[in-house]
Amino acid sequence: MQEVLKVTIPIIVIHVVVLAALVGFIRVIIVGHAKRATTRVKQVEDEVRKKEEDIKREIEDHEKDFAERKSESERQLQAQSDEAKREASRLKEQSIAEAKKESTKITEQAHKNEQKIRDQIARQMEEKTVEYGGRVFKLVFSDLMTGDLNKLFIDELIDALDEIEKGSITVDVPEAEIISSHTLDEEQKARLERILREKFNEAATITETTDEALLGGLVLKMGSLEIDGSLRNRYQEAVNEVKKEAHVAA
Repeated sequence: MQEVLKVTIPIIVIHVVVLAALVGFIRVIIVGHAKRATTRVKQVEDEVRKKEEDIKREIEDHEKDFAERKSESERQLQAQSDEAKREASRLKEQSIAEAKKESTKITEQAHKNEQKIRDQIARQMEEKTVEYGGRVFKLVFSDLMTGDLNKLFIDELIDALDEIEKGSITVDVPEAEIISSHTLDEEQKARLERILREKFNEAATITETTDEALLGGLVLKMGSLEIDGSLRNRYQEAVNEVKKEAHVAA
């Protein structure tokens, strides 16, 4: 029995030692794995925490960027709205200015047309006045008196021509056209031809025509020289003078 114990006890002790060693080794392995697992868990937690922070920061950046974009969009929208209002106001003012300008233009044109009509009426009245004056002249004065008055008008014009200094007026043509209300007598025609040759051109020749509308006197045309000594022209000058006096009185 003792011998069995002697053999058995060492074996048991060996087994116990081996088991203890094995348990210790297993414990060391387990502790190492546990530490590595704990470290890995901490690393994972740190990574997760970092990712959460990154995601949070990214979300904040996105929200900030969104807010900035929203603010910029609102600012641009407001700027466009203000610009549209300014443009609308400008177009409105431009339309009003153009309307006023067009209205002024129409008013001015109306005044011009009115003035033209007034001038035309005035000219027609002047023409009628001269025409009526001629009619009154023919009704009041007899043919004999008209002839005598015509002779006086022509003599007055010839005297005026005779007083012109030679060379004071340059005439570039030798032909002289005489338009008279009555035929000139031979004495008047000869005297007029002599004066025209002496004063203007030695080769002067006279062409005579009659126009009863002149009422009296004559019209002389010689190149650029034109002298209207007719009674009708006197009537026209009288009408113009009366018109001037009427404007001054007004």
